[in-house]
Amino acid sequence: MGQYGAPGMLRIIVMAAALTVSAASPALAQRRAPGRAQPQPQQRAKLEQQFRQRGEEIVRRQLNLSDDQMRRLRDVNSRFDGQRRGLVQQERDARVALRNEIARGSSADQGRVSQLMTQVRDLQQQRFALQQQELQQLSGFLTPVQQAQYEGLVTRLRERARQLRAQEKATDSATP
Repeated sequence: MGQYGAPGMLRIIVMAAALTVSAASPALAQRRAPGRAQPQPQQRAKLEQQFRQRGEEIVRRQLNLSDDQMRRLRDVNSRFDGQRRGLVQQERDARVALRNEIARGSSADQGRVSQLMTQVRDLQQQRFALQQQELQQLSGFLTPVQQAQYEGLVTRLRERARQLRAQEKATDSATP
């Protein structure tokens, strides 16, 4: 199911759509060129709304969802989104701390490494349990075929988003 699982895919689809547009258009990406200001909050909010709408259109069309299914999908995603983001951020922070501790080589604190490894595993288990709850809710209104299509769509878009981030990172590091 990938690192973050099937649930929350609508959010991932929206992010992938945003990354696709931003990679295709530096003006929309609002990359900071020398002397260029940050995007205006209203402009950013408008773009994010457009990305959300586009992501929802993709999901609705590809899965052939009814209005009721789409509404319920939004509800499930919004209900679990905050928790999921919190767990993902905590896991990311723990992994960074673990990587930093290990990078100390022979002076790494063994106890700290052990504690961080346990923390990462615990957070993964919490994320998996949350994913199971979310899948249970999705199964209440999506057919098994729609669930599989949804998961496949998000997996493809997540991979595309990863590629675009890597491409943007390479572009940013090549810029003086």
